Amino acid sequence: MASKDETVKKKMMLEVVNPYEVFFEGRVERIVIPTLDGQYGIMPGHAPLVIAVTPGIATFEADGEKKSFALSEGFAEVGQHVVVLVCNAAEWPSEIDEERAKSALERATERYNSVTSTEEQRLYARHAIKRAKARITVAAEWKKKKKDHPYS
Repeated sequence: MASKDETVKKKMMLEVVNPYEVFFEGRVERIVIPTLDGQYGIMPGHAPLVIAVTPGIATFEADGEKKSFALSEGFAEVGQHVVVLVCNAAEWPSEIDEERAKSALERATERYNSVTSTEEQRLYARHAIKRAKARITVAAEWKKKKKDHPYS
């Protein structure tokens, strides 16, 4: 007979904060975050570390439900049973204005390609491009899911 610990999925605490709010706080089975080295998956019992987070899409699973959100640069502090994700901004797909994100992508691309841009300006523009692409992608995926499953 399986013990209670084996029948219940292991969870860890996830806290996502930005300068304005606690964006999310809850128990999750796993989270995947965008980092400098690519997508990084974290599960309960992970070795402690601090890792840089880049603009992109973070995905977590809570109670068997997969949720995604767009986030900007920041860092994650990982412990065995807790992940604290600190970022400049985080948005649920339902909160994203796709047209505004597309305009931001166009402006950032123009700044990046401008011959008068300094290296520092190009770096900021590159982050803005990543952030805008993540916002567009997560909003489009949410819209498609909502269209395919209107009552879920």
